[in-house]
Amino acid sequence: MWVNMGPQHPMTHGLWNLKVRIDGEIIVDADPEMGYLHRGIEKISEDRHYNEVVTLMDRTCYVAGLSWETLYITAAEAALHIEVPERARWIRMLTDELQRIGSHVMWYAAFVQDIGLMTPFLYGMRDRDLILDLFQSFTGARMTYEYNRVGGVRNDLPNGFTDRARKVMDWLMPRFDEYDALCLGSDIFHRRCDDLGRLSATECIDLGITGPMLRSAGLARDLRKDRPYHRYDQVDFDVATATAGDVTARYLVRMEELRQSVRIVRQCLDWLDKHPGSVLAQELPRWLGAPYAPVGAEGYLLKRRYPSGTGFSAVEEPHGEAQAYVVNTGGEHPYRVKFRSPVFANMSGAKSYLVGYHVADIPPIMGSVDICVGEVDR
Repeated sequence: MWVNMGPQHPMTHGLWNLKVRIDGEIIVDADPEMGYLHRGIEKISEDRHYNEVVTLMDRTCYVAGLSWETLYITAAEAALHIEVPERARWIRMLTDELQRIGSHVMWYAAFVQDIGLMTPFLYGMRDRDLILDLFQSFTGARMTYEYNRVGGVRNDLPNGFTDRARKVMDWLMPRFDEYDALCLGSDIFHRRCDDLGRLSATECIDLGITGPMLRSAGLARDLRKDRPYHRYDQVDFDVATATAGDVTARYLVRMEELRQSVRIVRQCLDWLDKHPGSVLAQELPRWLGAPYAPVGAEGYLLKRRYPSGTGFSAVEEPHGEAQAYVVNTGGEHPYRVKFRSPVFANMSGAKSYLVGYHVADIPPIMGSVDICVGEVDR
């Protein structure tokens, strides 16, 4: 028979429905139903100024808002032919990695609770709060940041931020070892995670699955290395991989990514300490938020039209490869905006990694996918 796990179910971590067909306790078919949270963000973006779309990006994925801001804003800048100051590029790289840490720690806290481990949940939420404190110090918000702007970022980092961020990184590194001790040293964890939800690298590629799920199957695919953006080609880090392709392997990949993100953050902080400068391009019209804009003969601010163009961007957000496509026709609004959500593809392959397992295995398997329904439905 078919069983609905959703749309209101603790396992879903959001508003969606997983239909599973079971024979006794064995899953014989699965059909993920999405669309319960669809808000038409792509169409709404076409009726907003370029910078106003940033507000929507924080709501697209509420645990990786800055990553989605970066995704959209870099595509918009390519469409508008705008060059970004060097310091802004490094700040974006810093914020993206802080966001990766915050997202992965949030995933860890929610995932371990799904499999019956309460103490690691409390540890994860405690440490995520430190990242949110850093975000609040320079954006004024803890989840909906609205920090990126066409041509750079809204404001520079506050005085003392780099020292404060280093203290947080120094605190976090030993905590990741604690996470491993709590999970890898737990018989409950291994019984509920080992050899479940297996996917090979070939299956991941066929299904369009990217991110930690793909890397857990042994393929070292990471856009930060394979197609560097920001200044990832100027920092040292390793791509985290595993080989088993199961739930445990996905955990191991994300834990190593946390350590590598701390490594990148420290390099960004060192660079920012040594290189002051502007964080927003100056040659922008007022409607794009520039501090100065050209003034016409009669004193009116000119609404400069940019040459038409298209912009494409692809970033390695915490869940996988996200892509954005923006069409500029010279006006104040983008003509067309389109996003590719990695979680949409990762969830769509549910049948491949659920069939053959037990109903009780669904929470750890789906939890290892790291679902953010906001970016799935958009």
